Amino acid sequence: MVAGTHSGAGTTTVDLDALLAVARDRSPALALGQLPVNQPPVYQMIFSEISKMRSKRLPYFLLLALAPSLVRAASLEGTVTDPQSKPVPGAAILVTSTTNGLRWNAVSSDSGSWHIDNLPAGDYLLRAGAPGFATFLPDPFHLDASASKSEIIVLQVAGSREEIIVTASSTPQTPLETSKSVSVVDAAEIEQRDTFDLGSALDLTAGLHFQQLGGPGAYSEIQLRGLRPEDTAVLVDGFRLRDASATQADASGLMEDLLTTDASQIEVLRGSGSSLYGTNAIGGVVNVITDEGGGRTRGNILLEGGSLGMTRIHAQIAGGRRGDTIPFSLGVSQLYVANGVGGDLPYRNTSAQGSIGFHLSPTTHLFARFYGANAFGKLASSPDVLGNPSGFGIVPAVPNVTFLPAPDNPDYTRAARFLTGAIRLTGQPASALSYSVSYQAVADSRRYGDGPAGIGYQPPGSTRSLYDGRIQTVNAHADYRLGRHNLLTAGYEFETENYANDNVEFYDLAANSATNVTERSNAVYAQDQIRLLDDRLQISAGFRAQFFALDTPQFLPAASAPYQGIAFTAPTPAYTGDGSIAYFFRGAGDQNSTKLRAHIGRGYRAPSLYERFGTGFDPIFGYSIYGDPLLKPEHMLSADAGLDQSFAQGRAKISAAYFYTWLENVITFDTTGLINPATDPFGRSIGYINTRGGISRGVELAASFAPVRALTLTSAYTYVNAIERTPIVGDTLQTFVIPPHQFSILATGRLTPRILLTAETLLSSDYLAPIYGSTITQVFRFNGLRRVDLGASYRLPLSEFRAIRFFLRTENLLNQAYYESGFLTPGRTGKAGVQFEF
Repeated sequence: MVAGTHSGAGTTTVDLDALLAVARDRSPALALGQLPVNQPPVYQMIFSEISKMRSKRLPYFLLLALAPSLVRAASLEGTVTDPQSKPVPGAAILVTSTTNGLRWNAVSSDSGSWHIDNLPAGDYLLRAGAPGFATFLPDPFHLDASASKSEIIVLQVAGSREEIIVTASSTPQTPLETSKSVSVVDAAEIEQRDTFDLGSALDLTAGLHFQQLGGPGAYSEIQLRGLRPEDTAVLVDGFRLRDASATQADASGLMEDLLTTDASQIEVLRGSGSSLYGTNAIGGVVNVITDEGGGRTRGNILLEGGSLGMTRIHAQIAGGRRGDTIPFSLGVSQLYVANGVGGDLPYRNTSAQGSIGFHLSPTTHLFARFYGANAFGKLASSPDVLGNPSGFGIVPAVPNVTFLPAPDNPDYTRAARFLTGAIRLTGQPASALSYSVSYQAVADSRRYGDGPAGIGYQPPGSTRSLYDGRIQTVNAHADYRLGRHNLLTAGYEFETENYANDNVEFYDLAANSATNVTERSNAVYAQDQIRLLDDRLQISAGFRAQFFALDTPQFLPAASAPYQGIAFTAPTPAYTGDGSIAYFFRGAGDQNSTKLRAHIGRGYRAPSLYERFGTGFDPIFGYSIYGDPLLKPEHMLSADAGLDQSFAQGRAKISAAYFYTWLENVITFDTTGLINPATDPFGRSIGYINTRGGISRGVELAASFAPVRALTLTSAYTYVNAIERTPIVGDTLQTFVIPPHQFSILATGRLTPRILLTAETLLSSDYLAPIYGSTITQVFRFNGLRRVDLGASYRLPLSEFRAIRFFLRTENLLNQAYYESGFLTPGRTGKAGVQFEF
């Protein structure tokens, strides 16, 4: 006999033996499919489920395993009201397991009521939110088997938006619990700012610099805390998104095509994340979290157009089927830019993203996700150096005087596509033990075409360069809660990646070449999270080790191909670890609090396959070898310490942190003569080598304030002092592209329940960047950014859940002529659109 629950208070008793007798067809009094009379609803539900499974002729032992999980499920219910005790319909309720990250969704009804059933025993987070209200995010709570908990949620009319964070520790936490620097951009902010690509959605974030060399579809990169683009790991739902064919095997080959098609939120972890997420997580992690759906069926259809010949169509739908046991979401987007910057840089992108889940039982969940895009665009040539500079010192960047802005190239094009899919099985065989087994595949392809048209050096005929990357990852880990205050994680990961490159010169077929390289790796990792002193003290420590194995590369033409006949020893493994600590003081009402935190870690980046086996080919001179198969992984040491303070009853929050990063060992392309052909095992004179890196240190500040319900202010400031160990170009030590100062502020005002206004400013100081000219390379000082954007929207309700939203936005209101490393960016632009919500 076990306990079950009613929808109301109290418990009842369920005869599990009788139910199993039904499963065995040994109870003549209970015919299959006939519900018992005078029994509580939970009994009827269990009997119905077992009858359904029995009708499918599932084995008895499987029914025996599933029946206890059906009986021992807990439930949550409650109401959502405003401070005047009036019900709030349409509020989004999210319940998340802190052990395995499983999520359950609900939406409050007209009366404000909501309920979630079939929850396994364990610890949970509850989040509730509605437009115009502050987020409700209380402390974690515990549910025993078969328990029923009621929660009355009162949404305050002013306050900040908060989200449950998963990236800091790979397990769900409230912002107060995290011991690392994390920022969150949610779907509501993305919609309010009308941004549609990943970089633009994050450009106001503290510690982050986003650069795009032109308009939509131009090369883009994200840099954290003054480090290089390859020092940031991009994740989708916690899975690494990398381009194996990119020079550093990071996400740089994909960045310009990443649209926020179906993202519920984007989390930015600053500081080392390699112990959790592996390679490239040196400066931090950007994690795009797909909407998992659930709740009532809902969605929207958007159509907008504007400057640069831009049109965009976006559609999204989410919900749940079969009592929310099958949550789903899907987003599709079509972006088309007919003109682009300068009038002749068209770009199109078709993107899709979605997920589906299956709650196989209260303790077993299957999740599947896909994300992909197909893009095509015309590219400009690189800028050039004008005059006769020496190559040393710093020259002011004056367009058409000291440098030639990136000129038009009529036949230079880029076609790219990527597709990533993942599947994850999560189970909880006991309240203290959970496991996860996952598989992800990433396939991407880039095609560059060029011809003789254009100024400067151009090939004498048509050329085509193809870059294909394939990565497959299998991951398994277990989480064990050792008491209420200690969560242990241990896991294993296997990964294989392949890089293929084909270069075709149609005017000289003898110059055609191809490369195909494969690498395998095995990794083990562990983490321990400890909570002490009534959960006020949070301590986390993690470790990861990755081991590599290389296959013999394949080259065409095969004659005189490099790296052949060599028995490759195992490359140097990568070892990493980190630790963090946080202590917080609660204030009055649990909404005024102070948190002190510190984080130290050693991150790494594994050498890319191009860095290991990169070559060039000429039909006359043969192969030029650039790569070194035995390169060591890059390593860095980072530390930061900070303070998070909330006050004014949660309506105001400030965050401050000091960070220091030392690149102990980096991989660089050397042309200074450090490689001796006589002693180099591959006879190289130039190519990739390991060397010492530079340092980056600075301060990041962030603040949010909601003085009244109608107004929210968020602001960020970053100071970075990043220098190289030795000059990369000329005699300049300051790190390129990174402005020392960057400031942003976003104001969101709701004039009425229907009218929303946004105003934002992004300012940065001057920065240094090199231009690799046709005759000389020179460092230039470019003016900083002075950007002001305004937006407005009007939402016309049609029914309880249906509405039409009209919106418009102008960007670069001051019409600043701004150059990113010599590439002209858009001037003043405007766009407007309409969105139908249901």
